[in-house]
Amino acid sequence: MTPKISDVLEFLTSLYLNGQGYSACNTARSALSLILSPINGFPVGKHPLVVRILKGISKQRPPQPRYESVWDANIVLKLLKSWGSNSDLDIKRLSLKLVGLLALTSAQRVQTLCKLKVSNIQGTDKKQIVIDSQIKTSKISKAQPTIVLSPYNRDTNICVVKCVNEYLNRTSSYRKHDQLLISYAAPYNPVCSQTISRWLKMVLEEAGVDVSIFKAHSYRHASTSKAALKGVDMNVIFSKAGWTKGSLVFAKFYNRPIDYSYKFSDAVLNE
Repeated sequence: MTPKISDVLEFLTSLYLNGQGYSACNTARSALSLILSPINGFPVGKHPLVVRILKGISKQRPPQPRYESVWDANIVLKLLKSWGSNSDLDIKRLSLKLVGLLALTSAQRVQTLCKLKVSNIQGTDKKQIVIDSQIKTSKISKAQPTIVLSPYNRDTNICVVKCVNEYLNRTSSYRKHDQLLISYAAPYNPVCSQTISRWLKMVLEEAGVDVSIFKAHSYRHASTSKAALKGVDMNVIFSKAGWTKGSLVFAKFYNRPIDYSYKFSDAVLNE
């Protein structure tokens, strides 16, 4: 199918006029490049006129960060601490605790957490988990990421390494799949990204975070923002989250002011 370039420009313009921003228009451009034949010798997405109109849209309606501020990671950590020892938790609670700690300490996307495999977990005191499946950032020229989980001996109730160990021990008797995160109810199948997102939102909701505003991906914002606030080197944060050195993604979209407003009401209400 070979449309006219005017049809493509009219379609992208209609998206803009209907209120769509640069990200949505750029996604549409990518989709058109996949399904349409080249125009005038150019892939649709690289046609000079398409490039020009997208550049104009990016200036008029640039990508905006999802959140102006982000919840304080300490709120979730306080909740997870209150649940007590891993060995005292039922499998549902243990599963929720594990995904919460994994999301905070790894700063990875939900999609990546879904790709964790038991066979790729190495180490005892410190865990290393190689991601050998395709993820959003996978490229031919780029090495697959390795997630490193370090022990936290100051408080074993929020130590992600101990939580992983307990989870593996608890699920070993009925585990039939290599994926780390499995359902906490029979038949104990691997869970999908949507389920992991739902688990993360369940933790947020119990912690008192407004889940009508903050979604599962906000864990990535909360953890990297807290690390930056604590003075962690930017290159360490970039490496942990899978951003390239000198990336502007963190500064533009993830490094959000942490909302401490809850502390005011806590102080007022505390007897």
